[in-house]
Amino acid sequence: MDILEFKKEGSVAVISMNNGKNTQDLAFAQTLNSLLEKVTHDESVTALVITSTDQKNWSQGINLDWMGGEMSSGNMNAVRDFFMNLNQVYSQLMLMPIPTIAAINGHAFGAGAFLATACDYRIMNSERGFFCFPEIDLKMDFQPGVFSMMQHKLPDFKLPDLLFTGKHAGAIELEQSFIVEKACPGIEATISHAMEFAGSFNKDRTILGIYKQKLNEQAAKTMVELDTAYHEKLQSSNQ
Repeated sequence: MDILEFKKEGSVAVISMNNGKNTQDLAFAQTLNSLLEKVTHDESVTALVITSTDQKNWSQGINLDWMGGEMSSGNMNAVRDFFMNLNQVYSQLMLMPIPTIAAINGHAFGAGAFLATACDYRIMNSERGFFCFPEIDLKMDFQPGVFSMMQHKLPDFKLPDLLFTGKHAGAIELEQSFIVEKACPGIEATISHAMEFAGSFNKDRTILGIYKQKLNEQAAKTMVELDTAYHEKLQSSNQ
């Protein structure tokens, strides 16, 4: 079974995470990067929806078992490559010349929440699933570049609340905070609304790409530069 599935419905590209909890490792990040490049280069695509085939989870974030195993084996290059590939995923989503929509049908925790944040729009199931940054309770710091992306993409009045509490925020709360475009009652309604919303776009890719570059290019560039320097520093200190 593929960890990610790709299909087109008319002019809408759909990427479905297909690994249960959809935890993220190097293979996940590399595969998603490849699929995003495919979407970007297909000029017939007018919008992208990212969703999950699981009934409970959108993405539970980093595969900590995988990362712990790589770190204990001293394979820090794999860990670094993983984070660099994730940053490229976020950058592609922010600069892709089409609208990108996260159809959040279940839990989006940690790196799952980052992935949803990198999208232009978020449609979320109000009956099941939470959006959460659990790092404060895990005593984990954020990569500086990813933190910069969060500051750029999420409202100033809500981000501290999510960061400091590690709360499990539901779709209705997030809709009220302008993080979620639409809270929908159930999985079917979430996917249906996301597809309908995606299908409503048929904008010129060139001009939309220019707009997205004006909005997000500096944030995307800063994210990659900051985290590249961060991991290079870590690597040199461990040598």
